[in-house]
Amino acid sequence: MMTQPRELSLTSGTIVQSLNGQWQLAADPDDAGMKQAWFKSQVPATVSCPVPGIIQQALPDCHGVVWYYMTFTPAENPHQQGRYLLRFGAVDNESIVWINGREVGGFNNPETPFTLDITDALKLNASNLVAVRVLNPVGEARAQRPNRNKSDSIECAPGASFNYGGIIGNVELLLVPAVYIEDVFVKADAKTQTLTITTTVRNTLGAATDVALEFDVAPAAQGGTRETVQLDHELAVGSSTLSTQITIANPRLWSLDDPYLYRVTARVSATESTKAVHTLSVRCGFRDFRVVDGFFTLNGKRLFLKSTHTGNHLPGGQVAPPDHEFLRRDMIYAKASGFNMVRFISGVACPEQLDFCDELGLMVYEECNAGWCLQDSPQMKERFDRGVREMVKRDRNHPSVTIWGMLNETPAGAVFDQAVAALTVVREQDDSRLVLLSSGRWDGRQDIGSVCNPGSQSWEHAWGLEAPNALPLPANLTWCDYDSKVAGYAQQAGDCHVYTRVPQAPFATKFVRTVGAETKPMFLSEYGIGSLQNSIHELRHFEQAGLNPALKDFALNRSMTEKFLNDWSRWGFDTVYPFPEDLFLESQRLHSRQRAFTFDCLRSNSKFCGYNLTGMLDHAITGEGLWTFWRRWKQGTFDAVSDGWAPLRWCLFVEPMHVYTDRPFKIEAVLANEDVLKPGDYPVQLRIFGPAGLAWEHSSVLKITSSALAVPVLAQEITISGPPGEYTFAANIERGAAPAGGRLTFHVSDSAALPKLNECVSTWGIDEASVTWLSRHGVTCTPLKLDGINAPEIVLVGNHFKTPPDAAEWMKFARQIARGSTAVFLRPQVLTRGEKKTGWLPLKEQGTCIEYNDWLYHKECVSKRHAVFSGLDGPGVMDWEYYNALISREIFQHQSAPDEVYAAAFATGACGQPNVSGGYVSGTLLSSHRLGHGRILLNTLRILETLDANPAADRLLLNVIQEARRITAAGSGEIAAETEALLKSVYA
Repeated sequence: MMTQPRELSLTSGTIVQSLNGQWQLAADPDDAGMKQAWFKSQVPATVSCPVPGIIQQALPDCHGVVWYYMTFTPAENPHQQGRYLLRFGAVDNESIVWINGREVGGFNNPETPFTLDITDALKLNASNLVAVRVLNPVGEARAQRPNRNKSDSIECAPGASFNYGGIIGNVELLLVPAVYIEDVFVKADAKTQTLTITTTVRNTLGAATDVALEFDVAPAAQGGTRETVQLDHELAVGSSTLSTQITIANPRLWSLDDPYLYRVTARVSATESTKAVHTLSVRCGFRDFRVVDGFFTLNGKRLFLKSTHTGNHLPGGQVAPPDHEFLRRDMIYAKASGFNMVRFISGVACPEQLDFCDELGLMVYEECNAGWCLQDSPQMKERFDRGVREMVKRDRNHPSVTIWGMLNETPAGAVFDQAVAALTVVREQDDSRLVLLSSGRWDGRQDIGSVCNPGSQSWEHAWGLEAPNALPLPANLTWCDYDSKVAGYAQQAGDCHVYTRVPQAPFATKFVRTVGAETKPMFLSEYGIGSLQNSIHELRHFEQAGLNPALKDFALNRSMTEKFLNDWSRWGFDTVYPFPEDLFLESQRLHSRQRAFTFDCLRSNSKFCGYNLTGMLDHAITGEGLWTFWRRWKQGTFDAVSDGWAPLRWCLFVEPMHVYTDRPFKIEAVLANEDVLKPGDYPVQLRIFGPAGLAWEHSSVLKITSSALAVPVLAQEITISGPPGEYTFAANIERGAAPAGGRLTFHVSDSAALPKLNECVSTWGIDEASVTWLSRHGVTCTPLKLDGINAPEIVLVGNHFKTPPDAAEWMKFARQIARGSTAVFLRPQVLTRGEKKTGWLPLKEQGTCIEYNDWLYHKECVSKRHAVFSGLDGPGVMDWEYYNALISREIFQHQSAPDEVYAAAFATGACGQPNVSGGYVSGTLLSSHRLGHGRILLNTLRILETLDANPAADRLLLNVIQEARRITAAGSGEIAAETEALLKSVYA
């Protein structure tokens, strides 16, 4: 137990004695501590625990009620009749505090500070015991409290905050005079050039006293005094709120490029009897941020909002960093790469982060942790309002804080209704900032606006189809049918979320580029793409930092790594990359290019007023971030983001991204123009370069006549006759402008280069169009005969049947394989039997076939160095731009051990998936399995679905047929009794 604080400082009339350090922690699983008076003395069974920190750093599996203890000797208070205040930066979730066995108060908001007057319970010149009972709730109790999207599992799982708890903020003993300043709030109004200063002063003398209240205003960086005002008051016992105004002539505005700060210092001088002076200073800034005609404006100038969100997630301590530099690094990375705002989603920022954002010129969009995943309960209204109120009170002096957010992804219901009503709670504390109602607007209540501008007391209909008389609509969210809809999008929402299946289909691209065309502007408050989470890299950082291996995030990364390395080795992928970790590095590299494509889509839509990118970092142990959990940029991502945010930027499109020579495809060029180009004419050249040089060009004059954020330049269908290879679509303005971007690579193949086979196959369930295509490429197709004993053959199997085969037909088919034939399953759906996805598969271990929802969190498909992929891109991650719709979402799992795996899928940091736990998913995409004397080729790649449209699918099918010929037995063999018994058990 710590017996003596390590810090003692004097700050503005307040002596600060730090109580941070190693406290003692005791679990109370039966919640017996109150009855047994654990607050009177430290119980024997304790462990050391860091403060600030979380319970689980000392007791990884502990949740529920715990008790913290520490002893200290207070410094002498130099102020006559002075007070001792115990200040907690934050305690998650609920707390009660005792000093020397005497209860002195508590708090039940898990992320904001509270201060207790402990003077009467304190022993001077002696050791004092602090006991703190902390509730870290689970189950329904957790869900009914502000919880920052915490998981209820005691294990760490990707996609949600681990259910941590504890004393997560600094603990300080403050020695103050009997009359002291509790709070100073400065409202800086750029329009009126006034500072409205609201000061809360506490008088603990027991009687009213005269005080002098003095204010100094000066530039924060320069010091000195610019303006001084002094007021005299008679101060009643208790807390009093006093207000005054100071005019600042021609104030210098706080802006992104010039984050100018003022410092306001309040000084209270008490009566002659105490002669005490107490001082408190805060920084502030003049700026005006609001929505005008659907667009964001800062200090009267329109800007495109460039935001990203963070869960402020940190290794080991979750919200207590192993290195405080992480908190600064996140903000530096964001500012340097072109962001003008950071959204703290479902949880407030750390105070030091806000100080830093004030200085950097980086705006903040802040939500309290009651804003997401809070369930209704009798205490919901009180808890929600308290969370909002305490957030605003804590952070309302920061000029960087420009948006208060109320909710995230919340459907219509009691919590949504409370957020609507809680606007009054915000405005009681601060009427100078923009307030946004609900990110994503999953409520469907378009009759309620999304925006409340500074000075307003009502929700304004600024975006989308919001209107006072609009009928409420169903949210119309679809998380499964990615083939016809986008996920997360609530119909007509002006504040919208968009998550598409990846590789992104043409309909989804069109949606992102055109949504809102017939409405008011829209705010795209979530959209993005991630990579695999590099569990190996993260695990090594945990080891390097020397953290406790029992920590849940440490253990999760270790578990994912071990599972991945086992699969990688047993499936024979060691020849693909120098080391297995290179898969994750390649995923991150490709992710940067995919980020650039998302910027092309959204920046080409002139109706978006801003974009909040998912997500800043790999928080919640996922791969969704621009940088890793341990704060390392992913390869190429900085360039993709900084180019993506450029005020003047080319957005280029080629559809599809892999084409045949002499076949038409579409190209398009749009110029994103964030009020950069003045009206006028600008000469433009567009070119396509390939292996033989210039393949196509176009010259035109771009006319800028309006303030649209996206200007169409060209949309045209063309053909390329040049040699196969990688091509670049390039755009250039010859004078008067310097846009970013302007280069897009795509792939061209030559159909004449496809191998010409001389092969005969049988077909079972293959459609006529595919048969015709095969015939053109030297493959003679004959319908499969199930009667009699046939010589070993190759059988291509689809699911195009007028009448699905029954068990008897499957039995005949399986026997033909077992005698020496090779069956190539080109559509996994053919194996579905009732509820079982692999019920017709004639293997001892049928396993299953799952559908993986590839969206923000996705798997990577990896091809091996093998003849099956001859002439195709690889080996390694199957690039979406090259393979595109050939990438499947189905993967086979847990079948009998394959002879060969040609392609497999891997996902770390997996979340948002049904029936997946532990953050890791893997399975085969194309593999060979023995059945008697024959072989089964299991395939999920969408070969037939994309045949003759995707060059990669065409070449792969021909390669697979050649591989099937290679492994087909030379002659037939008798079916062994063991194999016959297996088939009878499968098809009984």
